[in-house]
Amino acid sequence: MKNPIETQKEGYRQLINLCVAESGRPGLLAFIDKLSDYNGDDEYVTTLNYVKDYLEENEIHFIMAFDWKQEVDDLAWRISSSLRDNYDMNLELPDPGVYGEQASVSYKNVFKDYDKAVARGNLKLGFIDTNSDEYVLVLHKKEDERNVRDAIEKIGYPYLDVSSRKISNE
Repeated sequence: MKNPIETQKEGYRQLINLCVAESGRPGLLAFIDKLSDYNGDDEYVTTLNYVKDYLEENEIHFIMAFDWKQEVDDLAWRISSSLRDNYDMNLELPDPGVYGEQASVSYKNVFKDYDKAVARGNLKLGFIDTNSDEYVLVLHKKEDERNVRDAIEKIGYPYLDVSSRKISNE
């Protein structure tokens, strides 16, 4: 039987190969090769939290976490950055201002609107269901959904998309 961290590493490698530009893969794959198991860790609690921290510190917009009350501006900036860095695309995204000054990423239709926008590039928003008050987002090609879902399950979480009740707030 495989060591759980080895299965998780396999999932992260799959996600990197599916969702990160070729130029960004070597550094991330090297990071994953050295990854330890942080599940149950006092500081990080989960390995995913450790990975998210690393990506955040290095401004790598690949697995992107958003608190439920985070501003829509931040979502727009990170998706735009991921489009540019990982897919060499510059798609027109919804104007964060249309949701109102107090709106957060959990505001009705925000994720659906951004999903529609990235769909013009044959991409979609996928979510890692951490069962918490955050949204953990992965931008991926539509045709890779099954493989992305498989990779996310290997790292230990269910995959959701914008039509999920947990995401769409309907």
